[in-house]
Amino acid sequence: MPDGARLHVRILGRGQPIVLLHGFAMESRHWLPFAYPLATKYRVIMPDLRGFGRSHELPFDKACVLSTYAIDLESLFDQLQLTDIRLAGISMGALTALQYFRLYGQDRCLRYLHIDQSPRGLNNEEWAWGLFGQDHVARMQAAQRLITRLQPYVDRRAPYEALPNELRSQLWEELGRFFASAMSRPTHKRLLARLARYEAFSKRMLPTTNWPAYICCLRAYLDQDYDMRDVLQALDLPVSLLIGMKSEMYPRAGQLRMADLLKNVDVLPFTNSGHAPLVDEPIKFMRTLFRWAH
Repeated sequence: MPDGARLHVRILGRGQPIVLLHGFAMESRHWLPFAYPLATKYRVIMPDLRGFGRSHELPFDKACVLSTYAIDLESLFDQLQLTDIRLAGISMGALTALQYFRLYGQDRCLRYLHIDQSPRGLNNEEWAWGLFGQDHVARMQAAQRLITRLQPYVDRRAPYEALPNELRSQLWEELGRFFASAMSRPTHKRLLARLARYEAFSKRMLPTTNWPAYICCLRAYLDQDYDMRDVLQALDLPVSLLIGMKSEMYPRAGQLRMADLLKNVDVLPFTNSGHAPLVDEPIKFMRTLFRWAH
């Protein structure tokens, strides 16, 4: 990358490029069940964004996490000499794609698949469909309190083991609530919320060597107040909006409003999915991904 960091990227197959961007608390390997079938016809490229997967230990060199990701993405495209890209992103990966379009334009891309992500994360007087819907204010306040308490440890790059037990528990409890909100089925919600309380399990899902990366991402959502509506209005390439109609993370009403901002749009409602259609409707997701790529 431009700052000398080495980004981990998985690449499968040959042919026209498909680039898949994962979300917060995910990594490139979560795409693999869908990437292997695609790799029979396409070159599937899946980066681990900084802070996650095998790029977990990479630092952020800018306050705006999405800008760091977008710069990394352009560097990746340059080094692999990619054009006519089929670009797809879910959640934070979708925001990364929109930030990429803001900074670098859309010329490299052939089409874009936007998976369950609102153009705004925070609510204001004209937007009421940010993170967590009706629970937005309470959840944002809880996140801000957690970040405020953890920030001194982030600033001095304290190892995870230096965190007080109470703060560790609070961190995993909040992340557990986040994981549960991504699920649509009550059994999945309860299971993830419970498992996240067990530190050994949580550390397997999210390694803690560079635990401040998670706080940097959360803080960026609060501090940067991302608003991508102008980016959507400027897009000329075909855009497909894949919407989890049961999404608690981003209310469907806000996501459906994105269609009015786009010139060339196809709305793909997943009736039985929440924020994670890869989990809720994997077969339908696979078929949709193939149709979109073709």
